[in-house]
Amino acid sequence: MYKILHLFRISVSTEDFIRLVQDHFTQDLHDFWIYGDRKIGNSSINVSQYRNVKYIRNIEDKLKSGEIYEYDKIIYHGVFEQDIIDFFFWNRRLLKKLDLFFWGGDKFLYGDNIQIYKKKSVVNNAHAVINIIPEERQFMKKNYAVRGRFLCAQYGPHTIVRQCDLVTKQPRDKKEYTAIQIGNSATSTNAHIGIMEKLVKFREEDIKIFLPLSYGDTGYADKVIKTGKNLFGEKFVGMTDFMKADEYYQFMNQMDIAIFGIKRQQALGNIFALLYLGKKVFLKEHTIVQHYIKHICHCNVWDINGIADMTYQEFISFGEDQVFNNMKNMGQIMQIESVVKSWDTIFRNT
Repeated sequence: MYKILHLFRISVSTEDFIRLVQDHFTQDLHDFWIYGDRKIGNSSINVSQYRNVKYIRNIEDKLKSGEIYEYDKIIYHGVFEQDIIDFFFWNRRLLKKLDLFFWGGDKFLYGDNIQIYKKKSVVNNAHAVINIIPEERQFMKKNYAVRGRFLCAQYGPHTIVRQCDLVTKQPRDKKEYTAIQIGNSATSTNAHIGIMEKLVKFREEDIKIFLPLSYGDTGYADKVIKTGKNLFGEKFVGMTDFMKADEYYQFMNQMDIAIFGIKRQQALGNIFALLYLGKKVFLKEHTIVQHYIKHICHCNVWDINGIADMTYQEFISFGEDQVFNNMKNMGQIMQIESVVKSWDTIFRNT
């Protein structure tokens, strides 16, 4: 029987994807080896409820056990761990059935020359490379010499629709200020400080700035919080406590504007949700995310650099027709049917 193995580090997407496979594909064809720190990822996963899911305490030892050779296809989700990359480098017979699903930051090359060489070798010779959005293909072609197929898929945009629909049924808090979200994590790629400096001219207006900083670099988070308080005082809120998924969607529903200074693929779940919830979103122009949202999803988004020339009224204004367009188009993009179709293509691609 044709069998597919998923190597999947624990993350906020792990259980959503497991459920997607259980609900829409033949369970007996898929096994999951999940690994990583449960305290960092989604610790609520109850592995015992899935007969085809195993939590692996030492993934390196499990790979060396030889069981992996029994599978017809291997999908490695999140190409981060050097130990796993090394395993495939030394077990090259597996590359012809290995699909690599890049999450974003894992497509960059880090480490010494030997580590970079090994990663390039594995990526170049893998059966397929999977990206979240098609715009990332250009980066892969520029930095690797991929011989396998290029494919695209996403984990669970349909779950975003479900969560958003739930929070929109609840009343929004009454507030007398414009709520602005900047970024989604405590990473410098969010360019928090540069964005806040662009917003300083509005600090006398009725605004409140929220920065989700619950995961990432704590040292960077401290620096950002100090800067935010100096610039905006009580109008600044640095959010360092982790929120459950439903709480975070409620938070996003309270926002009016969201600004993401990202240059690479990052924070798509946040951006999808905010557009579907009818929020005004600013992105950095000429980036792969901005191109995808504007030209593939056909949504209205604004350029961060344009804030410098905006009045406050121009900054906060968002027409009803623009809101409706974004909600409609994002709703179509995130349909379960398109998600299932993408993964069906990957699972059948031998």
